[in-house]
Amino acid sequence: MTDVKEWSDKYNPFNSNKLFAQAPKWRGIVRGGDIPAPTLVTVDPINVCNYGCVWCNAEYILNHNIGKIDNDTLDDIADYLSEWGVGAVCVAGGGEPLMHPYLGKFVERLTKNGIQVGIVTNGLYIDRHIDYLSDCTWIGVSMDCASQETLEKLKKARAGDFDKTIEGIKKMTHLGGTLGKKGQGYGVSYKFLLHPKNVKEVYAAAKIAKEIGCRNFHVRPFGASWDKVGSDDVSVFSVGDIEEFKDQINLARELENETFKVFGITHKFDGDLRKSNEFNSCHAVFMTGVFMPPTSNNQKFDFGMCCDRRGDENLTLRNLNSTSEVSDFWGSEEHWKKFDEIKPKSCPRCTYQPHNQIFEKAVEEDNMTIDFI
Repeated sequence: MTDVKEWSDKYNPFNSNKLFAQAPKWRGIVRGGDIPAPTLVTVDPINVCNYGCVWCNAEYILNHNIGKIDNDTLDDIADYLSEWGVGAVCVAGGGEPLMHPYLGKFVERLTKNGIQVGIVTNGLYIDRHIDYLSDCTWIGVSMDCASQETLEKLKKARAGDFDKTIEGIKKMTHLGGTLGKKGQGYGVSYKFLLHPKNVKEVYAAAKIAKEIGCRNFHVRPFGASWDKVGSDDVSVFSVGDIEEFKDQINLARELENETFKVFGITHKFDGDLRKSNEFNSCHAVFMTGVFMPPTSNNQKFDFGMCCDRRGDENLTLRNLNSTSEVSDFWGSEEHWKKFDEIKPKSCPRCTYQPHNQIFEKAVEEDNMTIDFI
């Protein structure tokens, strides 16, 4: 497969080269040293979902963890992250975050603490929290289709869900505040997880995204979840699927203007849209983390080291009662032991492949002598 042109402007929020900005901080990732706080963490407020996606990468944790993080604990996490030095939070799942009744208040608490917030949502319950969403930097709505028929086929959606979600997105695109700021990284993104059953709707979805005021249209291939790793060793995309994707993305890019851009993100995959974990070790476990609902009752939360392996007991601190336990773990011998045990080739498609490649090539080895600007 010839390379898909991923974007028309390299200065965009989906270009992993922005991670070079973190390189000075990452120099502090040294065994035995004081590991700096991550710039970004993910918070999964709830492990409940209104859909049943055919590609669900959270099925394991939906079946094993308690429903949600309680309101007081979310407030504690918001305050702790500010004190720790975290600058941004991605609110996601593990579930559908907008199903948590306290989600809006949590966003408010984070932003009042000076933390930027992005949300990944399927968008059905936007109305429940619309009064708080203008505080977000960005909101990515996982539509993954251009029709009610495909939404039902891929997500077990109910009649009317597609139109309801589109109306909710329209409302968000007219919000002011931080969400309405200029810049390609702000605003609402129409997200599209590529699958053989929706590949022919890419252009139609991009057209809808532009019409309803989205800032970005973002498409990338789906991949197998960590508990089903190995099933992506053979590409599920046929040669015809891949050619169709290329044609669709090229058509979609013709819709671009100064405020609407199309992103076909493939740089974390190989030429057949399979996983491509081309790095030696996972330093990303020192760069980010995931706060998620606890595994047992009467506990506060779990802390995971990888968003791609939510619920994997080998990369999860279970049933914590205090954020101080995260501080005690961070950079400890136990943390490094977890790092030593990770085998990247055994992982699913890695969100953090570029993090690890930049760390190995530009921080550890300094092949680019990055201080010589």
